[in-house]
Amino acid sequence: MEFIAFTYVGNFVDKEIITDVLFNVFDDANRFFHQNEIPVRFLYIGKLELEPGYLINLSTPEGRIRVYPLEALVEVLYSRLLQEINEKEDIKMNKIFALTTFPLVSRNPYFDFYEKFLGIHEVITGLRIMILSMKPFEVPITPDDSPHERRRKLETFKSRLLKGILHEVGHSFGLEHCNNQCVMHPPTNIEDWDGRIPGYCDECLLKLRAAL
Repeated sequence: MEFIAFTYVGNFVDKEIITDVLFNVFDDANRFFHQNEIPVRFLYIGKLELEPGYLINLSTPEGRIRVYPLEALVEVLYSRLLQEINEKEDIKMNKIFALTTFPLVSRNPYFDFYEKFLGIHEVITGLRIMILSMKPFEVPITPDDSPHERRRKLETFKSRLLKGILHEVGHSFGLEHCNNQCVMHPPTNIEDWDGRIPGYCDECLLKLRAAL
């Protein structure tokens, strides 16, 4: 069995998102792995605390937003993964997966602007760091929403995140993008993503099992 450390970075205004979305989506991922005989499990290692100084303010056409620079997050996550490996020598774990509530950006080395990313993978000394921004998957919730509507929106948000998590995990084991009804088929828009099945096609599932 291979384990992937998981954590989250950022602040939630609504604590229900933590209990009803964040942890449940990783439970759903572990359930999916179990049902499909994939020897991978997520292992929660606690929230990643970063000093406010890590956040930067960035001007965009939609106004000023707060974002995390990828370089800083990768460095902190790499250090945390090393710590977990040293403390848990009895389990196989060389990957860490972080969800962040803020957009992810990286300064272009040739021009004075930041590039925006949905998620990234970095490999340092054989250890893989995966980061996925929750921001593009969010579903706006308003005080006027009925309990039923609020629940429906939270389920939509969780479904989008689960597909994003499975997509990034697939890449971490060597899967490429595909053209089937599959989480490895990148969407053209969020509506396309909502229509995608929460799992791998038969071809990608076979490749994933073979990689493991």
